[in-house]
Amino acid sequence: MKALIWTIRVVLALVMAGLIAASGMLLYSFQVQKADPPVLLGYAPFTVANGEMTPSLYPGDLAILRMGPECVPGDIVAFRKEGELVLRRVVGTSEEMYITQQEAFGQPDVDLLDPAQVEAVCVTYLPGCGTVAEFLYSPVGLAILVVLALAVLVVPVFLSGGSVKPEGPQVDYGAAPPRPQPRPQQPRPVQRRPAATQSDWWDEEEDFGAPSKPQPRPQTPKPQPVRPRQEPVAPPPPAPTRRSGGSHYKPRH
Repeated sequence: MKALIWTIRVVLALVMAGLIAASGMLLYSFQVQKADPPVLLGYAPFTVANGEMTPSLYPGDLAILRMGPECVPGDIVAFRKEGELVLRRVVGTSEEMYITQQEAFGQPDVDLLDPAQVEAVCVTYLPGCGTVAEFLYSPVGLAILVVLALAVLVVPVFLSGGSVKPEGPQVDYGAAPPRPQPRPQQPRPVQRRPAATQSDWWDEEEDFGAPSKPQPRPQTPKPQPVRPRQEPVAPPPPAPTRRSGGSHYKPRH
């Protein structure tokens, strides 16, 4: 986490340093050298003031100009007209002169442009950034950049370094005691055990007892199938016997 925070701080420091350096150089070119627009490393920021080049460039856009007269048909060039820097697109040539046009009107200009009058060529533009660029290379803008850099980079460093302080009296415990060195380990003497005799074995058997034999595991009787109970069948009554000597029976009195 700390490495990420320091990486972000380094990136912000590089960005802020670049902005402050560019702002200072543009301010020096504009205020001291009286360059209009101010030049930085062969390039100049130019704020579009009118709508003559719409729809390519709108008022308030920031056109980045490369200083020099080298151009080809199709480029947007910057030159002086009545002491003011204007932008036009080169649409052709005629007798070693450039034919220019304002895109807002869609008609070529009446006057031809001498190649020696070309001061710069537009290489790119930033929509709506013209006012911001003018503010950055102004004295107030440079001062705000410096204050913002201090607020973003320097103040957090001071806060993180001095905000946390230990409470209570400070006690000086002196230098840390030396770390004790481990003692060399001496080999322990090997104690030989006397040979065991038969009496020793008997003593051990008396002390610990003879090992018990494993007891057989009780077997659970298997359940017998239940048979249905049969009721006893009564024997049939004896058949009456017939007596010989007559069919009439007389009871005895």
